[in-house]
Amino acid sequence: MGCIAETRNEKSLHGDCGHWTFEVRASPTKRKWGDGPHLSPPRKGIAMKWSLSSLLVLVLVLAPMTLVSQRGAGGGGGGQRQGQGSAAGAGQGAGQGTVTRTQSQARDQTQDRTRTMDRAQVRSQATTQQRNQYQTCDKTMQQTRTEARAMTRAARGATFDTSTARQQHQQLQEQLRTMQQDREQLMQGLSDDQLSAVQDRARTMQQLHDSIQNRLQEMDKELSGNNVSQPHVAEEARLAEREMKSYQNEFRKMGDDLGLKND
Repeated sequence: MGCIAETRNEKSLHGDCGHWTFEVRASPTKRKWGDGPHLSPPRKGIAMKWSLSSLLVLVLVLAPMTLVSQRGAGGGGGGQRQGQGSAAGAGQGAGQGTVTRTQSQARDQTQDRTRTMDRAQVRSQATTQQRNQYQTCDKTMQQTRTEARAMTRAARGATFDTSTARQQHQQLQEQLRTMQQDREQLMQGLSDDQLSAVQDRARTMQQLHDSIQNRLQEMDKELSGNNVSQPHVAEEARLAEREMKSYQNEFRKMGDDLGLKND
């Protein structure tokens, strides 16, 4: 906002600058003409020139203050509008988040019900023959674990005998082969729905079987040499027994999925 100044008379000057109102008065000299050799008669324009200079200084000082005040007021309004917008956006976002969570929960519940219905349908397809095959496989797995555990103890003992360890290793190989054959026979008798329900577990079991087979090959290589490392044989037997335990646990979970376990 600009400043306006007007001269009311020869002795005063009145003006307005934004929120500020001012008046400058001219002060007449008190000294008389002729009081000294260097004095001259007073002139009317001197006081007015000084007053106009003062007015210019006031204008330069007060004008920026007026602009800052106006901008501050405008900024406050903008900040208020921005705050209201942020609050509204936050409220809307929270509402959308609640709806999304509700939809996700409903979808999960629907999927759970579908899985429950599918599992019940798969379990209803279990036959007596499949249950008998499952029990045979589980017993073979337990015998294989027992054989691996016995070999581990013998390899750690003070009376370790290489010939005995080779015999135990051969029995372990035969047990593992029988275990795999029994499992394959059981899987071949499953329906498409049953196979689809346990395909992930079947894949995991095959990976464990391959790992166990690698352990037995390492033991066979060690036992075939002239200088048999007893700690090496014991460690491979221990790892083989641990993986057989995982294999059997996965097989029992598969039996539960298919409804083959005896209640």
